[in-house]
Amino acid sequence: MVSTNQTTSLKNIIIRNFIGFAVFSALLFSAVNFTIAYSIEDEYFNLHLQAEADYLAQHHAEHGVWPKPRFSYMTFYATSTDFPDEINRILAEEPQRVELKGANGRYFHIHRFNQHKGPFLISEVSDMLMVRSHTRFIITALIIIAALVTLLAVYFAFRLAMRTAKPMSQLADSVALLKPNKLPEDFPSNQPENEVRQLAKAIQQLITRVTFFISREQHFTRDVSHELRTPIAVVKSSVELLLQQAGQLNKQQLETLRQIDFACVQMEQTVVTLLSLAREKTQQPVAAIKLLPVVEKVVLQQSTHLQDKAVDVVIDVTAEAQLLMQEAELVILLSNLVGNAFQHSQEGNVTIRFQGSELTITDTGKGIDPALQPHVKEPLIKGADSSGFGIGLSLVNRLCEHQNIFFEISSNDQVTTASLKNMPIK
Repeated sequence: MVSTNQTTSLKNIIIRNFIGFAVFSALLFSAVNFTIAYSIEDEYFNLHLQAEADYLAQHHAEHGVWPKPRFSYMTFYATSTDFPDEINRILAEEPQRVELKGANGRYFHIHRFNQHKGPFLISEVSDMLMVRSHTRFIITALIIIAALVTLLAVYFAFRLAMRTAKPMSQLADSVALLKPNKLPEDFPSNQPENEVRQLAKAIQQLITRVTFFISREQHFTRDVSHELRTPIAVVKSSVELLLQQAGQLNKQQLETLRQIDFACVQMEQTVVTLLSLAREKTQQPVAAIKLLPVVEKVVLQQSTHLQDKAVDVVIDVTAEAQLLMQEAELVILLSNLVGNAFQHSQEGNVTIRFQGSELTITDTGKGIDPALQPHVKEPLIKGADSSGFGIGLSLVNRLCEHQNIFFEISSNDQVTTASLKNMPIK
């Protein structure tokens, strides 16, 4: 099974949102019902009081006197001075109140005749209260209903989440079983859910494209391996034949042939290294090589960049230093880094130092443009005065990743240092 983050899995998101919505709905439903019941009760008392006030007003209009209310809980007052003290205290602060809460749990409703000038009809409705007198019971009942709704929501949320997340989990498991070197031709896309089926089909299309690209790259690396090694071998054998006739050559011709022979060997090793980078990384046994001879060889090879320059080369590498690397890979690393240092240094010195498991190449050139420093390891990135293609440092970075070496470049307007840390020492 594919491991998932328990706090952000699709199943937990569905459960959490479903339960949250159910709890919110239950609480909202309870609050609305309680408010409606409260309002209906007040409206009932107001309507009943209004009906009795209409009766009293009609009687007064017909007979010229105010009759007594027909209900015992209603009291008629000719003036407000006759009100009980508890009502007067409240009306003194809020004269327009029509609902009042008195002492000992009593509730009053007031009706004012003659456009609120009086007389007054007051009903004391505490004995008829249902909502206010049973507030605790009603709230408890609504809480119980909300809890039951929540429990039902939890049950249905789990069922819904399991049903919804199962196809996605199965699809994730199928993706997790994919191997780069063995991609299936028929990825399972017969999912019942439309969205999951669309995702599976998209993955199948991606697998088809990736398979095509992998096949194309495999053909390319195989063809390159054949087409490059053959002419290199021809050139190398031709140079060896010429070197056998060294007695017939002058010093300059002999030196040129030796440079061609060295370049052929380096080119052959470079092809092998680049093709190995194109394949999946595998652990292979590597013999130890001495670092100092390789450094000296690379310095001699790259010394053409120092012609007519006042640059001193300092090599601080012990003769005993050994690395567990392919010589071809080490030559590529050093050639790019040392070549850059020589090319961009006009005066001063270039120092190649190996200490512990760290190899550093430091030059006193003008440094790297600050705008380019975050991108120097990317392909096709180069400075304005560079004569290369902007590929060398990208290749160095890939080789370092292949060897688990930490590659870092630091630069200012005086010193640039390329560091290779965690070198595989013997």
